[in-house]
Amino acid sequence: MIIELGLLERSKIIDLVNLVQSVAKEAISNLDINGFIKELEGRLNGMSEEKEYTIDRFENDYAVCENRDTKEMINIPKKDLPEGIKEGSILKLKDGKYSINVDKEKEISERIKDKMDRLWNN
Repeated sequence: MIIELGLLERSKIIDLVNLVQSVAKEAISNLDINGFIKELEGRLNGMSEEKEYTIDRFENDYAVCENRDTKEMINIPKKDLPEGIKEGSILKLKDGKYSINVDKEKEISERIKDKMDRLWNN
């Protein structure tokens, strides 16, 4: 049976496998199964946190995005993204769904405007 996964699902599976492997190595080296379980639970909870991405550009049916925390570049299918996106849009990923972070976009726009004003008025 062949199952097709989107990039988001594949990325989550790879993250999960890497997470389990790294925690397992630590636990085996310490021979502490309770510590292993506790560490795994903590890291899994951390995976459900919100993530933010900036749309860098579009290539065919994908938005090439930068993770705002890690600076990692990922391709997100346009079909998974909300209406009204553009280059520079700030996306928030929460519970497997993307939305536009209008407040963050406004904050960044104002910061850039202030920098430009200082640059040209000095």
